[in-house]
Amino acid sequence: MALVTGGTRGIGRAIAERLRDAGHQVLVTGTTATADRPSGCDYHGVDFLDQQALHEFAKLIEQRRPHILVNNAGVTKAQNFADIDAHEFERVQRVNLFAPQLLCRAVLPGMRAAGWGRIVNIGSMWGVVSKTGRATYSASKGGLDAMTMALAAEVAKDGILANCVAPGFVETDLLRAVVDEAGREQLASQVPLGRLAQPEEIAAFVTWLCSDENSYISGQTLVIDGGYTRV
Repeated sequence: MALVTGGTRGIGRAIAERLRDAGHQVLVTGTTATADRPSGCDYHGVDFLDQQALHEFAKLIEQRRPHILVNNAGVTKAQNFADIDAHEFERVQRVNLFAPQLLCRAVLPGMRAAGWGRIVNIGSMWGVVSKTGRATYSASKGGLDAMTMALAAEVAKDGILANCVAPGFVETDLLRAVVDEAGREQLASQVPLGRLAQPEEIAAFVTWLCSDENSYISGQTLVIDGGYTRV
């Protein structure tokens, strides 16, 4: 089984569909009791800010023993460093960092027993570089990068590969809802390739990382941003 958190829309949905098409049984999560899940995928509603619900879900996952985990669920908050609100800072870390570490721990017993596992944590280019207003979000994604590196070092001997994929600007429904066409064109103009990424492009790489074809890449943060962070 493959578990994809935040798998009902955007990048997560594209990953779930790609893994499904690769022949995996896929379980996706969302924040509501019911959701428009990808066809052919199972669904479990859980709010990662509800600590009791999150821990109960982690126990369920430990029993289900997925062989693939994609931690995709995330939230963001734009606030300047001097204006950081402690509640908002904690909220972002709980979803973007605490929940992934809990689920990584939950899948390890099954993966170790099988001698095979793939973990992909979805970070962000803002965990690699940053700019004004990104302190809270960058802290969560930078922490996810470091956690993935440490995890990979510990589980390599068990046949488990763990990596972080850090997308740049991706043209999702959510982005289109908050950034108009002119704004998206302005973002695309900053990217050397001259366009935004599509969710399916991120999903294709994540699916490859979760396959047997990836037998040697682990502990890496792999940035998919059309060259944005290198110019």
